[in-house]
Amino acid sequence: MRDRGFDPLFNGQDLTGWRNPYPHGEAKVVDGEIHLKGDKKFFLVTEKMFSNFRVSVEIHLPEGPANSGVMFRCHVDEDAAKKVYGYQAECDGSDRKWSGGLYDESRRGWIWPSTKGRSEDRFLKHEAESKAAFAEPTIAGALNRNGWNRFEITCIHDLITIELNGVQAVRFRDATDASGFIGIQHHGEQGQTYRFRNLFIKELPQIPAEQHVSLTEQEPVSIKQISDKVTLIDFGKVAFGNIVMHAPPGNGNAMVQFGEKLKGDRIDQMPPGTVRYGATPIRLGQEFGNWIVPTPIDPRNIQQAGLTTSNPPAVLTPPQWQAVMPFRWVEIEGVGKDYPYELIRRRAAFSKTWNDEASSFECSDETLNRIWGLCKYSIKATTFAGVYVDGDRERIPYEADAYLNQLSHYTTDDDVKMAARTFDWLMENGTWPSEWAPHMVFMAHAEWMYSGDNDWLKHRYESLKAKTLFHRSGEDGLVRSNKLDQSRHDIVDWPQKERDKFVFTEINTVVNAFHIVALEQMAVMARAIGKTDDADAFDARVKLAKTAFQKTLFDETAGIYRDGVGTDHSSIHANFFPLAFGLVPDDKVDGVLAWLEKKGMACSPYAAQYFMEALFKNGLDKKAFELITADGDRSWKHMVDSGTTISWEAWDLKYKPNQDWNHAWGAAPANLFPRFVLGVQAAAPGWNTATIRPCPGELTFATGKVPTPEGPVEVQWNNSDTFTVTLKLPEGMSGKLELPAAKATSGVFADGKPLAATRVADRWIVNEMVTGTLKLEVK
Repeated sequence: MRDRGFDPLFNGQDLTGWRNPYPHGEAKVVDGEIHLKGDKKFFLVTEKMFSNFRVSVEIHLPEGPANSGVMFRCHVDEDAAKKVYGYQAECDGSDRKWSGGLYDESRRGWIWPSTKGRSEDRFLKHEAESKAAFAEPTIAGALNRNGWNRFEITCIHDLITIELNGVQAVRFRDATDASGFIGIQHHGEQGQTYRFRNLFIKELPQIPAEQHVSLTEQEPVSIKQISDKVTLIDFGKVAFGNIVMHAPPGNGNAMVQFGEKLKGDRIDQMPPGTVRYGATPIRLGQEFGNWIVPTPIDPRNIQQAGLTTSNPPAVLTPPQWQAVMPFRWVEIEGVGKDYPYELIRRRAAFSKTWNDEASSFECSDETLNRIWGLCKYSIKATTFAGVYVDGDRERIPYEADAYLNQLSHYTTDDDVKMAARTFDWLMENGTWPSEWAPHMVFMAHAEWMYSGDNDWLKHRYESLKAKTLFHRSGEDGLVRSNKLDQSRHDIVDWPQKERDKFVFTEINTVVNAFHIVALEQMAVMARAIGKTDDADAFDARVKLAKTAFQKTLFDETAGIYRDGVGTDHSSIHANFFPLAFGLVPDDKVDGVLAWLEKKGMACSPYAAQYFMEALFKNGLDKKAFELITADGDRSWKHMVDSGTTISWEAWDLKYKPNQDWNHAWGAAPANLFPRFVLGVQAAAPGWNTATIRPCPGELTFATGKVPTPEGPVEVQWNNSDTFTVTLKLPEGMSGKLELPAAKATSGVFADGKPLAATRVADRWIVNEMVTGTLKLEVK
């Protein structure tokens, strides 16, 4: 909890910071827990008041009749018989099973769910809906009646959310109280002991950029006088920021315009989609010295309590920065030609620890080099918030976006703590798509493989179990999708038109592929931290699900996977996801590959990450390069040819009219090129060992530097009549070599001497691990 930014409300030793406003009731500390005893109802409350926060409390009810809860934003009236009143998250030990409900203690009664006789009329309007919600098995069964239960309550302005053991039971608006105390309850059953532990609070909003991002002042790349009154300034690339300028003299008003796109030789004031434009008026002659000109504020980017059905809170930037937005060009209108425009600086926001020299890539294809430059800079430019966000339209992390961003951050920078920070943010602010939940397992596994930090993993392991979609799986191990899942939650790809006409069914191939690989990764992580029984259970479930997956979803006649049970349609998604995840049996791989080899980029930049992985992992390097550099508007070549300096959310505006132009999930080559073209990947947690498996396709050379926690791995290879590779591993790292094997080659040689190696399909596998600096030749 401390790692995630929470502060303890209870020190585990005494009741410092707490008080009992009642003349009755006993509170004491026993083995790091707060125990409450009494024969009449009472509450223990904090001495400090809180306003916007996320509070976490674990409760253990006694046997027999019992009722408790967590008070929040509550109040104390010393003169009243019922001294403590206000909001309460209910812990209901009865057969009614309203645990997680929202109750207004000693005031308005039940809010959600509501019930006649114990709720005000205004709350009875949703009586049927709220009771139906608490009759659903997921909420009704959330309480562990004979064990510990974790309540997590989030209050942001008037929006109240209550989760019980990871299940959201309430999301409701009520503006009665904006601040108050935190409290815990004894219901008054004589002789009963109520137990509480792990009481933590995080005051909101958290602003990660305050500690982890800095502003860099950048000079203009060019300055152009459009007219006597208009000057256009180009900063060369888009970045998130604002400008600082010497306060202009004179009288009257002027205008500073910011934009991502030009129209002719002026900033496009009506750009398509959510391509950014904004204007900030300034007064002439009103200031002395340097003047920060903020960008306009988009309300969506600062929203902390949107509609109850909308996305989580936006990630804020520090207020002392003033407002920022992505822009490349600045247009100043109304300031004279003699003004020193060359002194204007953009204040661009980047991760404090970003190191431009940490990574490099170059190869024989100049288009690939341009793509690498675009994608690497895209990762740098989108570090502005201190956690990974989806772009500027919403400024929130999404699980799939964050995972792709994470992979590319690891391969472009050498101090990457943002990935773990974003993981923790998403565990508290998750989003809605089915496949996005397993991406949390992917993020944890990737961070563990990168850092090798078992302690970090141990602290987060239990909460990951809810992200596997296990709760939606049946006796055969396969995940089911109800009508709402099929119409809204199951993503497959985004935007919807990028799904290659995928047919949604109750049991679909893509969701189940994510489910199975999440279980596989959970088994590996469980074993690593000593959870052997869990690991065995996960392994058994994987075996069950894989058998059903192949039997149920594979079309033996066609030799490929169907979209799901009940349809004969096969999309590329139903095939490249299983292939990328290693779920296709060895004897079926060639058929799936042959089918995919005939397909174009019938998916979005998000899904293309997995499509390209499937091709690179299975020997179709040439096909991957063809798709990445294809002519037309569905490739990364199209992005760089367009002149953009940050990757897009979609291949083109015609495929997603509201797309933004600053979306890191469109930067997949930033991790694909180091991981597959150079071929450098971690083979064990913490990078003590690495796999070097270059995928040259028809390239004649590639060279680059891949950052790792142990230091950079440097690779240079040449691909002609023979394949030569020069490799430099950091001290303490050993490498497993899997080198390309042309048909006529006989083995691997170092300084003309053969190395023990085994040929497996189109690879020479060097039998012994290598270290240090060496040059090898396959001939």
